[in-house]
Amino acid sequence: MSPRIQALRPAAAPLAGLGMLVALMVLEERSFDSASAVLVALTAAVAAAELVPVPAIVFAFAALGFQAFGIFPSVMLSDATPYVCLPVLFFFATLGWKEPQRWPLPVAAVTAAGLVTVNWFADTAWINFVFGKQLTEASPFRIAVYAFLVFASFSALNLAGWAAAASVRQAVANRMAKEQAESRLESTAGALVIEQERNRIARELHDVLAHSLAVITAQAEGIRYVHRTEPELVEEAANVIASSARSALQETRRLVQSFGSELEGPAPGTSELPALAERLESSGMPVELHTAGLEGLSPVEDLTVYRIVQESLTNAFKHGDREAGAVVTVAREPRGLRLKIRSRLADGGTELPPSGTGRGIPGMRERATAAGGRLTTVTNGQLFEVEAILP
Repeated sequence: MSPRIQALRPAAAPLAGLGMLVALMVLEERSFDSASAVLVALTAAVAAAELVPVPAIVFAFAALGFQAFGIFPSVMLSDATPYVCLPVLFFFATLGWKEPQRWPLPVAAVTAAGLVTVNWFADTAWINFVFGKQLTEASPFRIAVYAFLVFASFSALNLAGWAAAASVRQAVANRMAKEQAESRLESTAGALVIEQERNRIARELHDVLAHSLAVITAQAEGIRYVHRTEPELVEEAANVIASSARSALQETRRLVQSFGSELEGPAPGTSELPALAERLESSGMPVELHTAGLEGLSPVEDLTVYRIVQESLTNAFKHGDREAGAVVTVAREPRGLRLKIRSRLADGGTELPPSGTGRGIPGMRERATAAGGRLTTVTNGQLFEVEAILP
């Protein structure tokens, strides 16, 4: 409902009541006199129906009751036109109804039709005018049939007013529910995007820092043992530490600055696999690298291959037999791009210990799945193998 219509809605019932009062008095060519009592009462009830539905209905019932008991002018004097206010009354009363139970409104509509029927047949002059003089001589059955027709007609009119308002209420409620659902959906979608972005950065940071810190730790531990006996190796180890730390810092800065936007700067890819293998070899773990058919990879595939190989080698470096090294094979096959990283577990181990963050192997599986592929791990004795297929 538009704001303009919402602003005009409180004035709808009073304007409808006033309009009906003027229109019906013009049609009946009447003035404000005692014969207009029922008309004035019913149009007043219409004017107040949406604001105070229960008092308005009670007021209308009182007017109909006064007419039935002869306090208000009979139907012959007041005419039948005031009763057209009743469907309008139930329309606005239904719009303004705040109670959870809705059944009193249709019951009241049918009851009002019964009161109108009583008023019609209580006024002999009016009923003879409508149905003819023969009604006074008709059988009780015919009178009952005529009474039922009058009752059914007014019931249908009153219930039509109630049903129309109920449909309007339901349409407004559906529209509001739809708008709320769309608002919640937009909010949820925004939260999901933020969460996905956080998970992406967390996964990238894990891969970057886990590898770099493993290399730095290994080199630092090596310096402790060789700085006296082989001082010439200290500078080489220090260069590896500086290079790894610098690379991790650049990657971390790139990821943090990219939050909520596209990544800035080039992401690592398969072209850096030899440098990755060289850093690990300088830290004491031989890496045998075999690559073929890597031309034409998309940026997502290029990064996925690099990260899976990086994480697999980092796990092998941290938890496996470093001296046995690792064999990396990346090749194009008919099924797609196959990655296979084979290493040996440390002596006495039969399975790869999980990383402290829990993002190692699960993170690799997420990357493979996001690229449309799959990743599996196999442990056979001390042999540990990571295999991924990227279509």
